[in-house]
Amino acid sequence: MIAGIMILSTKQINIGDIIEVKDTEDYFGRIEEITIRNTVIRTLDMRQVVLPNMTLIRKPIKTYSAEDIVRVDGIVQVDYETDLPFAQKVMVEAINTLSFVKEPDKTKSLVWSFDDSGISLKYFFYFDPQQGLIQDYAK
Repeated sequence: MIAGIMILSTKQINIGDIIEVKDTEDYFGRIEEITIRNTVIRTLDMRQVVLPNMTLIRKPIKTYSAEDIVRVDGIVQVDYETDLPFAQKVMVEAINTLSFVKEPDKTKSLVWSFDDSGISLKYFFYFDPQQGLIQDYAK
């Protein structure tokens, strides 16, 4: 209960904020409710997760809503026969067509690793977190 009082009184996180909490599992979602005992978030896959406030006091929290711009990255795997420069160009162009992408000139695609099943390309781009939870949609 003391953790709940601390959360409610400091106002460091608020209803509507997009947060990521690293616990035994990573939770990424929008805060729907804060009570004296628990905080409820709605994850990207629309699951409701009830986190004890003590978890929020003890674990690191990333608050995306507090930022003007956030970087998203991910991995795409392609076959060894793929024309890599062409694949990277198509990936960057496709990402930059998304309406929530900010600073499209900073969107990048890099050769990340060579695996048994193919070549991994890492991409990253920037978006406005005020537009909602787009991370999995974008991936």
